Amino acid sequence: MKKLSTNEIRNLWLSYFEYKGHYVESSKSLIPVDDNSLLFINSGVATLKKYFDGSEVPPKNRITNAQKSIRTNDIENVGLTSRHHTLFEMLGNFSIGDYFKEDAIIMMLEILFDSKWFDIDIEKCYFTIHPQDNEALSILLDNGIKLEKIVKLEANFWEIGEGPGGPNCEIFFDRGESYDSRNPYMLIEEDLENDRVIEIWNIVFSQYNCQPGIVPINEYKELPQKNIDTGMGLERMACILQGVETNYETDNFMVIIKNIEKITGKKYENNKMSFRVIADHIRALTFAIADGVIPSNEGRGYVIRRILRRAMKYGYQNLELKEPFLYKLVDIVVDVSNEYYTYLNDEKDFVKRVIKIEEEKFLKTLSLGIDLLKDEIDKLEGNMLEGQVAFKLYDTFGFPIELTTELVSEYEKQVDFEGFKASLEEQRIRGRNAIKEIGDMGQQNMFLLKLNTISTFVGYENTEINTVINLITDLNQEIEELSSGVTYVILNENPFYAESGGQVSDFGTINDNEVINLKKLPNGQTIIGLKVINPIKKGQTVVAKVDTNRRNAITKNHSATHLLHLALQKVLGKNAKQAGSLQDDEKTRFDFSNLEPVTKEQIKEIQNIVNEEIKKESNIIIEETDIDSAMKKGAMSLFGEKYGEIVRVVTMGDSVELCGGTHVKNTSDIESFYIVSESGIGSGIRRIEALTSTNVNKLFKTIKIDFIEEITLIQYKMKKKENITINNLDVLYEKIKDLSTLLNENYSNLKATYDKIIYDVNEYNKQQKNNQKSLISKYSIDLLNNIKIYDNVNYIDAFITGLDMKNFRELADNLSNGMQKGIIVLKLEEEEKISVIVKIDKNTATTYKANLILNNIIKPFNGRGGGKDTMAQGGYNKELK
Repeated sequence: MKKLSTNEIRNLWLSYFEYKGHYVESSKSLIPVDDNSLLFINSGVATLKKYFDGSEVPPKNRITNAQKSIRTNDIENVGLTSRHHTLFEMLGNFSIGDYFKEDAIIMMLEILFDSKWFDIDIEKCYFTIHPQDNEALSILLDNGIKLEKIVKLEANFWEIGEGPGGPNCEIFFDRGESYDSRNPYMLIEEDLENDRVIEIWNIVFSQYNCQPGIVPINEYKELPQKNIDTGMGLERMACILQGVETNYETDNFMVIIKNIEKITGKKYENNKMSFRVIADHIRALTFAIADGVIPSNEGRGYVIRRILRRAMKYGYQNLELKEPFLYKLVDIVVDVSNEYYTYLNDEKDFVKRVIKIEEEKFLKTLSLGIDLLKDEIDKLEGNMLEGQVAFKLYDTFGFPIELTTELVSEYEKQVDFEGFKASLEEQRIRGRNAIKEIGDMGQQNMFLLKLNTISTFVGYENTEINTVINLITDLNQEIEELSSGVTYVILNENPFYAESGGQVSDFGTINDNEVINLKKLPNGQTIIGLKVINPIKKGQTVVAKVDTNRRNAITKNHSATHLLHLALQKVLGKNAKQAGSLQDDEKTRFDFSNLEPVTKEQIKEIQNIVNEEIKKESNIIIEETDIDSAMKKGAMSLFGEKYGEIVRVVTMGDSVELCGGTHVKNTSDIESFYIVSESGIGSGIRRIEALTSTNVNKLFKTIKIDFIEEITLIQYKMKKKENITINNLDVLYEKIKDLSTLLNENYSNLKATYDKIIYDVNEYNKQQKNNQKSLISKYSIDLLNNIKIYDNVNYIDAFITGLDMKNFRELADNLSNGMQKGIIVLKLEEEEKISVIVKIDKNTATTYKANLILNNIIKPFNGRGGGKDTMAQGGYNKELK
């Protein structure tokens, strides 16, 4: 049995079926396209369903793929068992009206057991079939499978409602008595949970038009076009071939787990459940968010938020991780995955930002929520946690009901689901949607609903004020005083802005006690979460200070967002409507509806419009008026906001919007505006991230440093005689030009440096090209003049140095054209590896196969590669030579 890495298993699978005439279908997005039956792609066949039902014509009738998939129906088992995952890869080969049962089984036997492929010991495998599938039984027996290795199961019939389906054949691998002493045949036949016999492959013979509940199985009609649908779990296969105890000890998982060890300072052996949950969940989060799934409170966004919060719970509760940590693992997930999923590199920064924001939100309530739950469990006289308590965790602390259920189950208790549903329904009837993020106050808390304590927001005019504490509360009752801990207060006059309209909440202090969050209560007051280290009491006069540096940065970003919205509609049209926003002290993020990506030219135009508005030095006009008058003035309303009869209208130049946020006095206060990125985050939704003021200057300085470092790298590569591309340098230089113009910076020195390095690179590449051509010519003459003969077959077998891969392949083509008949074996010696090309003409290939010759060369060195009868390519690490 070959010991292969996860990536090698995937490559071997795809290579084998490509060799068998299958079209290699790329792994599709986890978000289903035109399929409302699924939240996520959950199998290899899920993206191909339209081919199977005939509604679409496939690119080829034979297809193979490695499809990323997500399933969360048994998420509670992830980490607990050896092979449950939320995200997994399904390897599949499919026939749409092409080959059927016999060919499918023979190919299965070849790739699994042939020494050229996976080389598994056939004696360790069992095969299950449907009792009435005599055809499959005969094929297995005719191909050497012993009768005692075949298990007949009534359950071996695949159907999901009306439509194509049929019997299936599953392949199980027996890992031996050390995993379970019971008889493996019995374990399979009785479907007993065990770690000994592992299902590694399932082949569905889709041959009937199924009508479950309407027609008996034995009366199903044969399909006019029979299909083959298979699935092999990549993670399970890696576990088998690498000879490890669970999927989590396989190579790709262990790299993630080692990084968790670095972050936590703890060992995997002592924290297996927590490590496995985190390693599994960060993979799912990375792939899903990269595909455009944003954590939210509904649909697939809710599933992702649930996964993230489950991982955080294990890190927080079991590994003492009190700060965001999941986002730090994204880079390593990308590193182990980007050989096949190359797009992840482009998305990883966005993924990290999304995860970190979600972590920060949840961490602010996780500790309080867990403490509350523990207190409630301690109070229980029976085994049932009240539904109202579960609802409070859901409504106040953002706990998904599934997370509460899992936490409660750790204490061998249950949750009153009916009581939870009743509380949820009460909330919906009253029409008040509970906030499920930072510092939730829980709008269904009757204490807060009836609270009429006075509080006036004065933060538009004041960022520091002497005021009185009107209320101290634990959210259930008033507190007269507190010397330390976390509590909530209402100030008579409040300078702190509470998150709304995309603008984040202020930070600051009250008598040097840290303000940690703010939220609006049902009756309009702002309640302030406070970390108390200096004693406070009701009626006390205190000094409330807003962090003005942070507030000013947020304010500039918020005002710039108004100008951005206007610019988007000028350039893209009125359909470019706001779909969400976030303004903090680092950036402004703006989501808007647009069916197509915004072009570079459009981005520059949008950016220029905003900066022209800034240069106009328009005073910001803010007025309160009735909603009808505001609408008549053409005021745009903001996404997700609800408005009363009296609204606040903010006008800056041509921009008129309803907005309750803080703003600069004059557009010139924004100083500068620069768009950092534009991307898609969902169907028809785009996202722009931009910087203002000092953050633009910081970016300019960073890019200049990157620019000089890139030039240094290019100069180093020229000395080392390596291939050079200037794509990244060009990108950096374009940004320098844009930012220099925007900031009125002189970049003539950088331009001179850029011009010189471009000239040097062009000259270098010309010389390299000439050198390569000369080498090709020299090798071609020498090798064609020294053709060897073996068994009446001409052959060339040579080591090559000095060529890059492109010219190495060109040399192979030249030799093939020159020799016409025979075998060519070329080995290119590079710095770290040996690359191999084998070429054979069609006549000679009837006897000798290029892919077999290649395999014989690279196999002793654990190399990788593949190809066809006439041409194959691969290589191996040089240190193993």
